[in-house]
Amino acid sequence: MSVLPLAVLAPPQVLPSTSAGAPGPRRGRLLAVWDLDGTLTRAGTLLPFLRRVAGTTAVVRALAVAATRDLPWHGRGSAAKALVLQQLLGGRELAAVDRVARDYARQMREALRADSMRLWFWHRDSGHRLVIASASPAIYVRHLGRLLGADEVLCTDMTVVNGRLTGALKGANCRGAEKARRVLEHLGEQPASQVWAYANGAVDRPLLEIADVAVRVTRYRHITVRDDR
Repeated sequence: MSVLPLAVLAPPQVLPSTSAGAPGPRRGRLLAVWDLDGTLTRAGTLLPFLRRVAGTTAVVRALAVAATRDLPWHGRGSAAKALVLQQLLGGRELAAVDRVARDYARQMREALRADSMRLWFWHRDSGHRLVIASASPAIYVRHLGRLLGADEVLCTDMTVVNGRLTGALKGANCRGAEKARRVLEHLGEQPASQVWAYANGAVDRPLLEIADVAVRVTRYRHITVRDDR
């Protein structure tokens, strides 16, 4: 079966099912894992969402504060993100932010990459399981996942106390090695006969390395992915 082109940096790499990091028993439906920002979308999704919640001025101020803080070099990006989220979302009512998140997810759905979505729906129509794995906050990524019919969404959670966001992360930032760990944990609960992974950045190399078919998504080159089984 021919599938319409997806922009990729390199052709899919088919790894042997016994490779290091391959998850347990090879049974279950094929699993397709998708990064969000730059893979399903064409750009980052967090800052536009924060601007909707808090306004542009507040976002600029929070970014400036994070840039001037003496943050640890290792994990600096995650620390800066946590600080920005704390400043902009801490203390806000979850219900109010969730209303913004639902509307934001609906608008995101209308602006997703057409090439990626063709393959998303090919996987779905083929009966494969679909997972979104993203460092972006669950508050809007899970809404998008439901709209797209994802089977699971693995993303960065935030702490809620008495109906209000504290601004603190609940667990680790779902990025890099942590994202790959979450996917492997998911596979421990729901094994797959084969794993396809789609991602656009070097930070997602750990995710691509655990996949049987690893697709690096970019805007520059096009290939046609084929499934002749």
